[in-house]
Amino acid sequence: MHGAREKFSEAGFNVVLVGLGTVEQAEQFREEFSLLFPIICDPHKELYRIFDLGRSTIANMASPGVLLKGLRAMSQGYMPGIPRGDTMQLPGVFLIDTEGNIRYSYFSKDPSDHPSLETLLELEKLFA
Repeated sequence: MHGAREKFSEAGFNVVLVGLGTVEQAEQFREEFSLLFPIICDPHKELYRIFDLGRSTIANMASPGVLLKGLRAMSQGYMPGIPRGDTMQLPGVFLIDTEGNIRYSYFSKDPSDHPSLETLLELEKLFA
């Protein structure tokens, strides 16, 4: 995501990350991954509820697809950290226009499921 920051900016997108942690944890995350995106801290999961993001199951967390994606990430140098917060909370991606209308939504099926950066950048056409 960080590597595509310039591409998102060129496409006219402002990226905002939402996490379950505290402000201190968000700053540590930002430093660890050299992120320049703003981060909203939502430890009480209010935005997760508003956007109707689901929860994973133990079977989903240990599915072959999730495990393979984890191994692929580790082979690229990304090591898993210590799980914090609600590890069963599923993520999502939303593109919201300047008037507050949701123009695109993606509800992850498991913790490793998210749209590709290419897919997101192609959605610039929705805002043209």
